[in-house]
Amino acid sequence: MKLFLDRNRTLLPRIDVIYLLTRVMALSGIVWYTFFGESQSSDLNLFYFIIGTFVVHLAVFYLAVRGKFDIKLAYLSAIVYDLILIPMMIMHTSGINSSFYLMYYLTISVAAYVLTFWFATGFSIIATASYLIAIFADLENVNLFDLTMRFGFIWAYFLAISYASEYLRRSERRLLNLFDTLNLRTSELEKSQAQLEVIYENSRILASILDSESVVREVMKIMGEILGYDSYAIVFRDREGKFYYRARAVDRHISLHPKQCDSEGISLIKKVIEMGEPVSIKNVMTRQDYTVLNERTRSIMLVPLASHGFTMGLLIAESNEANHFHERDQQMLSIVSRSTAMALENAELHRRTEELTINDELTDTYNYRYFVQKLQEEKRRALRYTLPLSLIMVDIDWFKKLNDSYGHQVGNVVLKQLSAIIKRCIRDVDIFCRYGGEEFVVILPQTPQVEASSIAERIRQQVEQAVLLVDNAGRLKITVSIGVTSFPENGKSQEDILAVADQALYRAKGGGRNLVCII
Repeated sequence: MKLFLDRNRTLLPRIDVIYLLTRVMALSGIVWYTFFGESQSSDLNLFYFIIGTFVVHLAVFYLAVRGKFDIKLAYLSAIVYDLILIPMMIMHTSGINSSFYLMYYLTISVAAYVLTFWFATGFSIIATASYLIAIFADLENVNLFDLTMRFGFIWAYFLAISYASEYLRRSERRLLNLFDTLNLRTSELEKSQAQLEVIYENSRILASILDSESVVREVMKIMGEILGYDSYAIVFRDREGKFYYRARAVDRHISLHPKQCDSEGISLIKKVIEMGEPVSIKNVMTRQDYTVLNERTRSIMLVPLASHGFTMGLLIAESNEANHFHERDQQMLSIVSRSTAMALENAELHRRTEELTINDELTDTYNYRYFVQKLQEEKRRALRYTLPLSLIMVDIDWFKKLNDSYGHQVGNVVLKQLSAIIKRCIRDVDIFCRYGGEEFVVILPQTPQVEASSIAERIRQQVEQAVLLVDNAGRLKITVSIGVTSFPENGKSQEDILAVADQALYRAKGGGRNLVCII
């Protein structure tokens, strides 16, 4: 059973020093009575003993105030000491007329302040009983009204102190709980603010990405590393209206390979996309209209990807805890979803724009659409006039790692500088194109295999020796893998020249990279 009230975590005033001062005043009164009062010579030894023990008691209490040992024990010893000392002094002074009974007020007030109510009540009963014992010899001559008033005031004083102390402590507990709530909300607000700043920064990055694949990778990074979801996914709707996972992560293990959604568990996905509003499910275990990514999932959140009134898919977040997602989580993911939808729309618009032009704006080379057109033309010319035709495919080694380490902006600068190096290594008649991502192709009209391999080796060496200067990353060095094929040396039809060049490139990569492979 709890004896003391909690004194370790309190806003109420600490009475340790005040109580010590009152004890010093009580000792002063005892000393004055001993040496200048009406004490008889036969009682002097007793009062000397009382003064000595009182001094020891004060020394012990002072050490407790200084933190030498538990102050609670000092208070308990003081209360017990008073219950022995006060009746002893009353009996050896004036009995019923002794003023030392006033010290009970000090004892009872301290008991009411530091002890729990029932223990303080017990000590008050003991104090009343000890006072009756001390004045027992004078009970026949005592004024009953005067005695009743003394006990009444003692108990009224005790009840008043107990009530005030309990009221203050209840108010204190409410205030401390409010402080705890405020601290928790402040911590959550600071965390939300930090997350928002990171999300907005990543949203700015998303807006600058013009490739849907990179947008998907960046969004998966945000959901995993910043928002910290257990499992999550991006769901798209294809032209036929079917839904598929464009990317997904189970326990933060990411897969970027598209996968068709389970037809039996996509009712909820369809409903959210039709409504165009985010939905949180506190416990998904009882639902049959959704197939979880992770068998340990207990709660989910689905937020649609909508832009200009069109919903292209949704973002899914799953948690292994039930009732995990709240309004703040919904707001965070909604910010990400809006930025993602805009980024994907921008990427699609950029792709369509690129299809209408022949130049790749980033590398100042011809684009893929132009490459396909020119390759068909050169193949027909080579076949018609029995001319050689060669194709070089160039791929940057470890480009994904470079992008992950330094960011897409640095990757773009690397692509620009690489294209400049390749342009210096080829001839004016050669057709230099960006095949896609970090891959480039060079069409070499009327060029036999020997000459094409020489040009490819020159490209490889120049790239290996070059030092790329990038503001955000400093001085970088890269290597490339190159595949070369020629018609008619490769013995293949001119229609297969692109596939053979691609095969040669993959052999170069498989052979250790920074190689030229010829087929």
